[in-house]
Amino acid sequence: MKDDQPRSLQRPVRMISHPHYLLIGLAGILLWELTLSIKPPAGSFASNSSQLSSHEDLQYASCFEGLQCARLSLPLDWWNGTTSKNISLAVLRLPAKVPVTDPRYGGPILVNPGGPGGSGVYLVEKIGHQLQDLVDYTEGPNQTLGNTQAKYFDVLGFDPRGIGASEPTMQCFQGLSVSQTWALRTMSEGIINSSDASLGRLWSMAHAVGASCSANLEDYDIKTYGSTASAARDMLELVEKHGKWRDLEARKQLRQGSCRASVPQKFPARLQHLQYKPGEEKILYWGFSYGSFLGSTFAAMFPSRIERLALDAVVDAPDYVQQLWTDNLVDTEKVVQSFFESCAAAGPDRCAFTSKGAKPADLKAKLEDILAKLLHNPLPVTGETPEVITHSDIKNLFFASLYTPIGSFPYMANLLADIDCGNGTAFASLLRPYHTFSCPSPRTDRIGMVFEPLYNESGLSSPYASQAIACGDGDPQTNMTLDAFDEYWQHLQTLSPSVGAMWSEIRLSCSAWAIRPLYRFTGPYEANTSSPILWIGNTADPVTPLRSAIRMSKGFPGSVVLTQDSPGHSSLAAFSNCTTAFIRQYFQAGSTPPPGTVCQPNELPFGNLPANSEMNADMQSKAYAHRKIRQALQEDGFGFMRKNIQSNIQSRILDII
Repeated sequence: MKDDQPRSLQRPVRMISHPHYLLIGLAGILLWELTLSIKPPAGSFASNSSQLSSHEDLQYASCFEGLQCARLSLPLDWWNGTTSKNISLAVLRLPAKVPVTDPRYGGPILVNPGGPGGSGVYLVEKIGHQLQDLVDYTEGPNQTLGNTQAKYFDVLGFDPRGIGASEPTMQCFQGLSVSQTWALRTMSEGIINSSDASLGRLWSMAHAVGASCSANLEDYDIKTYGSTASAARDMLELVEKHGKWRDLEARKQLRQGSCRASVPQKFPARLQHLQYKPGEEKILYWGFSYGSFLGSTFAAMFPSRIERLALDAVVDAPDYVQQLWTDNLVDTEKVVQSFFESCAAAGPDRCAFTSKGAKPADLKAKLEDILAKLLHNPLPVTGETPEVITHSDIKNLFFASLYTPIGSFPYMANLLADIDCGNGTAFASLLRPYHTFSCPSPRTDRIGMVFEPLYNESGLSSPYASQAIACGDGDPQTNMTLDAFDEYWQHLQTLSPSVGAMWSEIRLSCSAWAIRPLYRFTGPYEANTSSPILWIGNTADPVTPLRSAIRMSKGFPGSVVLTQDSPGHSSLAAFSNCTTAFIRQYFQAGSTPPPGTVCQPNELPFGNLPANSEMNADMQSKAYAHRKIRQALQEDGFGFMRKNIQSNIQSRILDII
């Protein structure tokens, strides 16, 4: 792609993730992304915005409503000099509530929603204002005049190389019809232990995809330049380019307020912080799930370039690089148990899956009985579109719900109660969009644009980006045999009987992935950073356990772990006024919580309230805003290595609320 070629920054969207293909945002399971494509509808960014060219510096143009879009031209190969080709990095900026010349301007906070494969552009477009409210000073600019300690930030979203609106995108399938057909066929196989034949079939299908993708590599294919290390280098350059933009923007604003034709080369003392400092600009960053791995990679590679680095739902970097995928499941069954306990405590009035006097063990046994029946006898559902509810469908639903217990547990309880009574109508409605095939036209039979019937929106997708990045970041797995993998998945099943078989499919996909990046960073993940890192972890996270945050913090002296005592993936799984206060304090002043700090949530599943917790009107408003952020993250790749029907579950719950 030529740098000066006009290209509109299309409205981003979540990728359709099929229950067998994706990496739950480094918060889930690698259910590899296969997507659909059609022309965006009227009203999307593509249909009503100006064309954007890719430039070597940030040149923002107004877009959406009150936001600014840009395309940044960056080297395809940072490390080896194999080509002079460039990528076009999609950037979306929510401006701060004060101009850059205001002493309260805090700079840009870069955000990453996880994946790998999540779109920062989509995240900022959807909930940039809510994120901004979480980090900005508690009072608005009009109330803090003269208070230079109050800070207001830009929120800067970007689509990592190969992802979403950035170009080129990582692709394997060349057409919509092929991708849909393959996705439907893969889903029909079920999870690994759903039959005595599923393992062999899924093994062969994974190798068919991996070999086909390798055979179709183009010259200078982005999949060979798409490692997390390269994305981290892109982030560093984005920070540098923003520093240069800030300098020019400040001079522009000063000229507007002065009769002088120019501004001195050096800013006055009170504005010295606005001067661009080549090679010295520092990052402010907030990353979730896989975004924590991107952040820790940045910290290890560029430790002197950190101003703020908040990493939530922390990935164990050495385990990820070694492609073991075992440490993720340490706390999974804690979250599973929390469903049974919170449902039993709520009683039948608030949890449909329980009955009066039922204990957690009773509910666990009831779910196991449902799964056992469906294993060989799926539940038929009659209607205009026939459907069957399978053992694998229930397992995928249950796994997805573990990421967001507050919203998903009640919805899952309703569905399970229906299934227990032989009624699969509601569950079939949930599955139907994933079992729908769209006939393409010659104009739309391509990969790149996606229409997702679950949300009635269109936008960009990045087929197989998760697989390319995660498998490429890790040690090669192509020497693994079927017998060795059989032993591996059963080991994971002992670690987590609820999700071990599904989680093993990440390594299954990597065993068939022969495409290697020309450069990757393998550690060590340790450094003396210029500012302390804030690590955040839950006491019961299904795929990024708290101990990963503790382990990672030991490699970065001065960093602190903030613990939230709640189930779910990341601190956003439940609203905690305590946690959000510490996050704001960190971005405002750089101060970290005292070591060993544990924050309690202000909400629990099924409407249960924690001890000594009150949800007044202000708290309810904050909790609702928190849920909107959680929803957008789920729709955008959040959920380490798993993005599928969990997004639909949360959307329906929020609609009800």
